[in-house]
Amino acid sequence: MTETKIVAVYRIKNEEKWIKKSLESVLDICSEVVILDDGSTDDTLSICKKFPNVVDIHHQEGLPFDETRDRNKLLKMALKRNPDAILSLDGDEILMPNYKEILSEELDVFYPEKKIFEFQFLYAWDKYNKIRYDGLYGKTWQSRLFRVDKDQKDLCINKTQYNGNAHCAQIPNNIKGFNKKTPLEPYSEIKARSHVKILHYSLFDDNTRQKKFKFCNQLDPNSVEQDGYIHIISGKGRHSGPSGMELITIPDFMCRNL
Repeated sequence: MTETKIVAVYRIKNEEKWIKKSLESVLDICSEVVILDDGSTDDTLSICKKFPNVVDIHHQEGLPFDETRDRNKLLKMALKRNPDAILSLDGDEILMPNYKEILSEELDVFYPEKKIFEFQFLYAWDKYNKIRYDGLYGKTWQSRLFRVDKDQKDLCINKTQYNGNAHCAQIPNNIKGFNKKTPLEPYSEIKARSHVKILHYSLFDDNTRQKKFKFCNQLDPNSVEQDGYIHIISGKGRHSGPSGMELITIPDFMCRNL
């Protein structure tokens, strides 16, 4: 069986706290990594350059925030590496330990016909083994890995309704066979849900949560759909659980030693 060549892509800015562990986690299964750095001012770039598997870094400064623009740049960078599949992560996201065998079997044995793989997100909250699980935090799945159809030349990520094209997809919106009538359907003919989890650290402590809350409200002020992003810093709002914030402890085998 030919090994699937997976290229990881990252859009990052000032992720020195997490990027080393994130890159270490993907190298279990990704032979190459390409990175778009959106003007980091900390040690993020120097950390990335220490990894030999990081084969391409695009550094940009002074551009207005535009997530769709950047993710389409990344897509082109990754496609130049002639991958069989592309995995998209942020710099504060880390794949759960011991996932290589699980994902390899899903790709090559259990779901060889599936083109898109979704992953459940576990939002670490204050402690490495504690996650938030109420409201949207307990049911967030995102499509982050897709197989590359070598015959499709027009792959692209669409713009969004938000300022700066925030909250855009991380995989192309026009993958062949995708059922556009029901894009939120968990399972379609070409989509599978992986048993691999992604540990997400962008809301890990109060300081980062406050920064995220401020950034989201500056980018998307007076958001009705997102309820002012109040869920980021509290157990309030439509995206929190009906009883407020709920935290649960996850077993050690699901946590990395950070």
